Amino acid sequence: MLIMSLIIGVVLSLGYYTYHVRQSNSLLQNRFNQVIGLRQLIHLLRFHRRQTHQLLNTSGSFLGKEQPLNESLAIQGLLRSLISQAEHSQKPMYRILMKRITSLLDEWPRYSLQRNQAVHGKAIRHVLYLIDDTITQSLLAADKEHVFQQYQSTWPVTLNAIDSLSRFRHTTHSYHPNSTAIKRELGLHTQILRRRLGQMTVRSSNPAPPLIIEALFDQFDKIDLDNPDPGLVKEQLYHFSLQVSETIFNLFDLVLGDIGKEVSIRLPELPVDASNVVKLPKPVQAANSSIE
Repeated sequence: MLIMSLIIGVVLSLGYYTYHVRQSNSLLQNRFNQVIGLRQLIHLLRFHRRQTHQLLNTSGSFLGKEQPLNESLAIQGLLRSLISQAEHSQKPMYRILMKRITSLLDEWPRYSLQRNQAVHGKAIRHVLYLIDDTITQSLLAADKEHVFQQYQSTWPVTLNAIDSLSRFRHTTHSYHPNSTAIKRELGLHTQILRRRLGQMTVRSSNPAPPLIIEALFDQFDKIDLDNPDPGLVKEQLYHFSLQVSETIFNLFDLVLGDIGKEVSIRLPELPVDASNVVKLPKPVQAANSSIE
């Protein structure tokens, strides 16, 4: 009788443990599905920023009477899906994000180029904080302390890189060929960006070769800041900033891929615009499917 009771106890314990593991894995997968959706949202917001920048740059009087941009419709649909799947404790932050992005999608035709960049940047940062909150909860719940510590060391470096890029772009808007101070400031921001990207690179288990980062900043060195055509220089600086932005988020994707591998979650690889990206090595754990 005692043996039978022990057997039943062991079976029940194993059953409960299996159930608990499955529930934990399911919760972890759901949270990382949310991270994947949020990362896709950043991809769409950045593409929307590029599209609207071009429209505002070519037609300052564009009033948005045309059909909504395809990216706008995709962003709205993805936002609704993310809100419906969000955990109850996070829903208020998602609703604030919805309000912010809805305003952006409605108001951008009346923005200046600089305000368009800034408002999109704030929305992207909001999404990044949601990603951070979700990853932090996931790693702590999964008892992955070493992964959490590694991630915590990478997260501020990523934010610093994005802040440095924002300062570079702000200076770009103020550029004119006769300002020695502006040229010196652009050079300073570029040095800081180079250091930030280097810091992000060494924190990945699959780091980008240093030559890739060097090739990126060689493009800045080739820009003639003394060119008498400020419009051409601003366009070249803007294109360079796009490539820096692509590289920052590619490096961030490598960090997410490392985390996914540690918790046995496969993250799909995001597609990128080949004309604007400094390509990085593909994570070996990337899934066969892709977002968007």
